[in-house]
Amino acid sequence: MMKKYFTYILLLGFPLFGSQSRVAGQSGYQQSWKLLEHENELLAFDADIQLSESEKILDQKLFQLRKQLLTDTEKQKISLFNSSFNEIKPLIESSKLFSVIQEMPKGGLLHTHSGGVTDIKWLITAARKYKECYVYDHEDHDQFIFGQLAFFEKGKVPEGFVSLDQKLVSNPDFEKKLQELLTLKRDRLCNYTDYWIEFEKRFKRISLLLPYRPFFKEYYLKGFQDLVKDKVQHVEIRFIFDELYDFQHGKYPLKTSITDLQDVLKEVHKTDPRFSLQLIYSSFKFFDPQNIDKQLDIAFKLKKEFPDMISGFDLVADEAAGNSIYSFQESWTKLNGLAKKYGVEMPLFLHAGESNSVFNKNVLDLALLNNQRIGHGLNLVYFPKAMELIKKQDKLVEVSPVSNQILGYVSDMRNHPARVLLSNGVQCSINSDDPSVYGYEGLSYDFWVAFVYWELDVKALKKLVFNSVNYSSLNENKKREAVAYLNRQWDDFIRKTNRELN
Repeated sequence: MMKKYFTYILLLGFPLFGSQSRVAGQSGYQQSWKLLEHENELLAFDADIQLSESEKILDQKLFQLRKQLLTDTEKQKISLFNSSFNEIKPLIESSKLFSVIQEMPKGGLLHTHSGGVTDIKWLITAARKYKECYVYDHEDHDQFIFGQLAFFEKGKVPEGFVSLDQKLVSNPDFEKKLQELLTLKRDRLCNYTDYWIEFEKRFKRISLLLPYRPFFKEYYLKGFQDLVKDKVQHVEIRFIFDELYDFQHGKYPLKTSITDLQDVLKEVHKTDPRFSLQLIYSSFKFFDPQNIDKQLDIAFKLKKEFPDMISGFDLVADEAAGNSIYSFQESWTKLNGLAKKYGVEMPLFLHAGESNSVFNKNVLDLALLNNQRIGHGLNLVYFPKAMELIKKQDKLVEVSPVSNQILGYVSDMRNHPARVLLSNGVQCSINSDDPSVYGYEGLSYDFWVAFVYWELDVKALKKLVFNSVNYSSLNENKKREAVAYLNRQWDDFIRKTNRELN
């Protein structure tokens, strides 16, 4: 009998013991997996955000909207992940998700450029109303390029320029051609073109247009009104200062740009008193250090006179073609002396890492300088120690997803380097860079792209939105007011959207 029981134990007992051992092993594995998942979540940039019950409800609704969007595009054979922004722009605009994001308060737009903020179609229509507006309709040469717009006094029009209005009357199709010349589109991701050369041509075509003082005011009023409509409450522009002019008084001092923008703000405040603006004095990477020293001196003078308008200093232009940030090291060492001389601080907001190359090491400088925010920072992921320092220093990376694709730094948006930055706790904000040049207005398109391609949730959206105010250049009092206002706007958005998506 004992032998019989022993046989049962061999047949049934050992497997049972083995099963218990496997269950214990699986439990340990599961616990370790959960712990690792939690530890990764604690490293993320939005780990400090706790959602309310209403926000959690909206999170589920937006998750379903994105899931439905992906299902619909798959059924329609739309290659969402292998398409350029220009190809899917109509899809974005027709989506329910886009209408939701349009209503979402955006906080601040911390990275955009003078000459890149206002709708191109409007620009052509507005410029056409001026009898003194001309367009160059000859082939490119050293001084002017085809499609370049400018204002001239009658009798002083250079050869090759014709009246814009008369050109459009005689050839209505030229308006569409001009729109194409003023916007940069990537029709297919596989196009091979030097996009920076084409990009800079877009700015050159309006470079003689914006300094005309009457048009300058119109241009920025329209641009700010569009941003307000898209729920943006604060803007910081990388601003290239130029002497404004008109034909009655000639050229005006540099500071006229600031006083005129203050007048434009007063006009905006009639309908939206919360809207605020600051300018980041910008010069060019292709200048030599002596020229940059002069530019810094001018920037300090303007900041001393307009401390609430001038927020800092930047260098712009193609990083692959311009000088490195390191090459201006002597200029950076003079900042403290200039601060003492003028009695104001000049934070840096330098472009860096707008590159796919590990040989571009501009991000290393930003970990060592008084640089509060980083423009683009795409290749920061190649420099882990610099990334760690920037995280510890609590510096913000200004991310512009649509711009990054159009200029050729990212093809499949799912592979955008910002996803690595966010997962590793580097603080970021969403920006549009030069939306008018890319054929859109506002900030909603960039948020849509980030939400869909980066698989974000409401917690991430909220952090990105509030980062744009918390890392702005507003003084502490104005920042507190802006955050309080944004909180109210955000709560209203959550309630309204939950109600509408029932």
